[in-house]
Amino acid sequence: MSDLPIRVGVVGLGQWGRHHARILSSLPGVALAGVADLDPREVRAAVDRFEVRGYADYREMIGRVDAVSVVVPTIHHYRVARDFLDAGVHVLLEKPMAATVEEAERLVTLNDRRGTVMLVGHVERFKPIVHRMHEIVSDPLFIQARRVRPYDPHRVMDVGVVLDLMIHDIDIVLSLAPGRVAEVGGVGVRVHNSHEDLAVGHLTMESGCRITLTASRVAAVKAVDTEVTMSDRTVHLDYLREAISVRRFNGEHQRIALDGEEPLRTEIVHFIACVRGEARPRVSAEDGYHALEVSHRLLNSLVSIVPRVHA
Repeated sequence: MSDLPIRVGVVGLGQWGRHHARILSSLPGVALAGVADLDPREVRAAVDRFEVRGYADYREMIGRVDAVSVVVPTIHHYRVARDFLDAGVHVLLEKPMAATVEEAERLVTLNDRRGTVMLVGHVERFKPIVHRMHEIVSDPLFIQARRVRPYDPHRVMDVGVVLDLMIHDIDIVLSLAPGRVAEVGGVGVRVHNSHEDLAVGHLTMESGCRITLTASRVAAVKAVDTEVTMSDRTVHLDYLREAISVRRFNGEHQRIALDGEEPLRTEIVHFIACVRGEARPRVSAEDGYHALEVSHRLLNSLVSIVPRVHA
């Protein structure tokens, strides 16, 4: 690709989309070429802050951008990403990849046909401590992952906790234990929404690896961790402390602490490198599809519980 700046747009200026715009506006070799949102106040604020063109209709950016960050509610992911991919525009698409598995499959096919770059925004994969975990783990026997947080009435909850939180860990454990998922099952609890607010899932890989996943947005405290058991050691990753503990069964213990720059910035820089042909997507369209497909299989298998309301 030429040395000209990559023209990038942002569709969706909610809390997360504003961060995309902030980072893109600061990157060398990148021109934030436009922002789009249905809320004119958000568009106006971004136009004033970043001195870019603003649009109410994202389709007006087609022909004016080389790449785009799509940061809209999940239900709109397919339509927006499809329109840009079909026009040959590279897409960074926030997770979950689409509202349905069928939509995700169509995006994978379209991306292949157009020869565009699609990166799915599983931002946890871009944390240095997660990258280090991948270097340590091989042939896992058992994985347990927990991602829980207290209830926040201001948090957007257009999907249940499986697609909101657990899908991060589904993506990560599938990368740690590659292969086909043979069995899925679990339980979901609805508290504040029509969707599940707490879920426990169980996966069995064809390799024999067993996986337990817990996600909650009604927990007493925030906790995010993953523990992997192998034949000679157990590895524990604490996301909040950005630390890994490795305990070998011969008694040896190792602690690894890492920090780095903002994961979203790392993700966006990686996306630009992919657009330039300098890297391959760390979370490809196929990876995003796989995580979504397993998430929906789990959702379809959940035994749903609605707590009894006491007077």
